[in-house]
Amino acid sequence: MSERQLAQWFSLLVDMLKVGFPLRRALSFAKVIMPKQAPVIDYVATNLSQGISFATVVRPWVTADQAVQLQLAERHGELTQALGELSTYLTLRTKEKQKLRALLQYPVLLLALLVGLGVVLRLYVYPELQSWQAWQLPTGLVMALQALLGALGALGLLGGWRYLAWRRQPRLNQVNALCRLPGVGRLVQLYFSYYLVSNLALLVRQGLSLKEICALLQQAEPTTLLYQLGQQLQVQGSSGAALPALIQSQSCLPDELVALLGRGWTNQQLGQELAVFARLQFQRLTHQVESWLTLVQPVLFLIVALGILGMYLSLLLPIYQSIAVVK
Repeated sequence: MSERQLAQWFSLLVDMLKVGFPLRRALSFAKVIMPKQAPVIDYVATNLSQGISFATVVRPWVTADQAVQLQLAERHGELTQALGELSTYLTLRTKEKQKLRALLQYPVLLLALLVGLGVVLRLYVYPELQSWQAWQLPTGLVMALQALLGALGALGLLGGWRYLAWRRQPRLNQVNALCRLPGVGRLVQLYFSYYLVSNLALLVRQGLSLKEICALLQQAEPTTLLYQLGQQLQVQGSSGAALPALIQSQSCLPDELVALLGRGWTNQQLGQELAVFARLQFQRLTHQVESWLTLVQPVLFLIVALGILGMYLSLLLPIYQSIAVVK
C-alpha cells in the first residue's frame, strides 16, 4: 500500500469512526470504497478478529515511530485522533512529493539536455578543435579546476565518513544530529517536535506523570525514538537533573516545552495546551516545507546556467586563441 493510499484509508477510517461506526464495520466499508486494497483490509480485519491490536496489524505499512504512536493512542482510547493526525501528515507528504516532482520536471529535462550536449561536444566538437592546433587550457584555470575537484573529493569522503558514523548511532542521537544541521535541521526539528509533543499531549491527558510516561515508553520497540527518549529522560531524571535541563539537552524537543510544562496546570489543561502547540508546530512545518520548495527551481536553474556558461567557455576559448594565433 502506497503512502497516498494509506493516507486515504486512514482518513476514511477516521470519518467512519467519528460518526460512531465500530472499527470492524469501518474496515468492511473501506473495502467497498477501496476495492484494490481489499486484500490488505481483509488481512487487517482477520488479525483484529484474533485479538491482535490495530497498531501491530498495520506495522508493515507504517514506520516504527508511527506504530508506537498508534499503539499509545489505541491503548488510551484515542485511536481516531491518532489516525487523523497520521492521515494529515501522510497527505501533506504525498502532496509535497507531487509538488516536488512537478518542480523538478523542467529543470531535470534541461540538465539531461545539458549532459547530452556535453557528450556531443566531448565526442565530436572538442577533437575537431584540437586538430586545429595544440590548444591547452590556461595553467591558472587548470590549477583552479584541479583544486575544485580535490575539494569536492575531500568533501565527498568526509560526508561519506560522517554518514556512516551517523548510521551507527542510536535513533535518538540520529534525530538530534539531524536537528542540528544548518538549514534542513529546522525542518527536522519541527517535524519531531510535532510528533513528540502530540504523543506527550495524549499521555498527559490520561493523567500520567512524567515517571509513568517514561515507564510506559519502555514498552515500545527499543529502536524507536520514543523508547530511547523515555529511557534517556528516565536515566537523567534518576541522576537528579532538572526537567528544563533534560528538555534542553535534546535538540528534537522544542524549547517552548519548558514554559508549557512549568505553568502549573492540571493534566487535562496541560494536555489541551500541548495538543494546540503540536498543531502549531505542524503548521510551521507546512509553511517551512513550502518555503523550501520555492527554492528548488531557482537553484536548479542556476546550476543549468553555470553548466551552459562552462560549455560556452570551453567551446569559445580555443576558437578565440586560434584567431589570435592567425592574427
